[in-house]
Amino acid sequence: MKKNFNNDDLLAFLGRLATKWGTGHESVSKILDKSRDFIEKKNYKLPFIDKVTELLEMLSEYSKGNFKLNEAAVGWIVATLAYLILPTDLIPDFLPGVGLTDDAAAFILAFRQLSQELEHFRRWKELESNTVEIDKE
Repeated sequence: MKKNFNNDDLLAFLGRLATKWGTGHESVSKILDKSRDFIEKKNYKLPFIDKVTELLEMLSEYSKGNFKLNEAAVGWIVATLAYLILPTDLIPDFLPGVGLTDDAAAFILAFRQLSQELEHFRRWKELESNTVEIDKE
């Protein structure tokens, strides 16, 4: 097990994951399902659950065709979520106290990389929540 890793190691690993999982509709659906199952099965709360939830929500809206993302952004999200659900990563998740540190680092990197997309998504959600549907009678 590699104990010292840096951003380049994590970026390289995330890149391999994005290549493996792909960014097509089937891959996106699969990672959404697996990520949701992972979160539901955990009997502890991830300290960065809000970040996981936001990426899941953004990917879900993209998958439904409601929100547009470029392929690079989809790749980042898919790779980051795949990294979370992998049982073996740079630091195995089962190690108490440190097992999720690399997962948290992956989310920090992803959030930095996706800062513009996340801001657009937050504004889009706000606009969507303020939109009122009017039925014609």
